[in-house]
Amino acid sequence: MNRRTVGGLVLAAVTAVSLAGCAASDSSGGAKKGYTIGLVMLQGDEYYNKIQSGLKAAVEADGGTVIAANSNNDAAAEASVVQNMIQRKVDAILMQPISVEGSLATMKQVAAAKIPLICYGNCSGPAVDPKNVQGAVQSDNTALGTGTGKAAAAYIKAKLNGEAKIGVLNCDAAAEVCKMRKAGFKKALDDAGVKVDYVADQEGFLADKATPIATNMLSAHPEITLLWSANEGGTIGEVTAVKQAGKQIPVFGTDISEQLAGFVIAGENILQATTGQDPVKTSELAYAQAKNVISKQQNNPLEVLVPGITYDRAEPAAVTKYLGK
Repeated sequence: MNRRTVGGLVLAAVTAVSLAGCAASDSSGGAKKGYTIGLVMLQGDEYYNKIQSGLKAAVEADGGTVIAANSNNDAAAEASVVQNMIQRKVDAILMQPISVEGSLATMKQVAAAKIPLICYGNCSGPAVDPKNVQGAVQSDNTALGTGTGKAAAAYIKAKLNGEAKIGVLNCDAAAEVCKMRKAGFKKALDDAGVKVDYVADQEGFLADKATPIATNMLSAHPEITLLWSANEGGTIGEVTAVKQAGKQIPVFGTDISEQLAGFVIAGENILQATTGQDPVKTSELAYAQAKNVISKQQNNPLEVLVPGITYDRAEPAAVTKYLGK
């Protein structure tokens, strides 16, 4: 995770993007113009669409081509699309592995083919080992929690007299990065000096399942004055539960999508802030790392962490920009 998993952490996978394109060359079949970059995505949600469009813009600006495909969170599909890219002799592959363990054999095949491999999510252990990858770019998941935590702390000071009883929906079992997000959120509140009591902390990261979990949480703990979630599905579930209950409990979340951005500026005044990943910056930096390796330069540092963007009801400019309004 980053297995966007957490960001659409566990949104259902969609139909794979067709493999298309080949090495760019001039009309006379001469020297290649730009690079052919393979892109392996986990699924076809909004986050990965922005990863693909951001990479495509950067690569095509250099006269190159992107070959993109979804693994659909399936190890066999991942191995198949990567093998296709190896056979097509792409210049580099940007890959978010389905898991470090499940994808390691496929990553080693790329290394054996002497094709530069850049990890752009779920990068830990062997996925940041220079024997397997030549670069890694991923979201700073602790910072995703910290960004929303700072917004929550400001709200608690301004609206709740500096105190809050908090209910949490987590995705700890789905990915290690979820724990990092929670730790970042809690640290921001601690650093701000607000008084908080975590009265409930339950698993809930799929929107349809998170809604009844949040509903039951509110019923079991009527003292809750603020909700936080570690991912998109949980955030949607909390907002929906509060709305259905007819309550005025502020929600603070993680991840960004058009739906969440809409919640931030909606008249119900429920979702106050959420911090999302920056897919365009992630793809641009991963491509820059790939170009370094292709030109025989080492990436130093090997791993780059990308800060998130906080979308706050109190400062709507970022939301407006995200929605293109």
